Amino acid sequence: MSGAIAMEISGTKQGIHKSRGGLIRSFVTLENGKIKDITISGDFFLFPEEAVFKILENLKGTPAKREVLLKNIEGTYAKENIQSPGTAPSDFTESIMKALEA
Repeated sequence: MSGAIAMEISGTKQGIHKSRGGLIRSFVTLENGKIKDITISGDFFLFPEEAVFKILENLKGTPAKREVLLKNIEGTYAKENIQSPGTAPSDFTESIMKALEA
């Protein structure tokens, strides 16, 4: 995909993905192949507003594998009834994977 940017700052890797709904920026720190810390920001919209915090909370401790991350995010979407115009769980997964592959 065009516009892919990835970089590493003191052990935290950054990935950027442009979805139809906006830019998604992920900052990820791994420990033993699992997500130790993660932050997601950008100009996308999620409803309810606290949805991004639910996604982040559920990703901590998750193995850093595309299929596992996608399934985790899809599960959080379903459980929390998350709506995100123009942005799907796969877009968040892509941003995270770009960070992990940096």
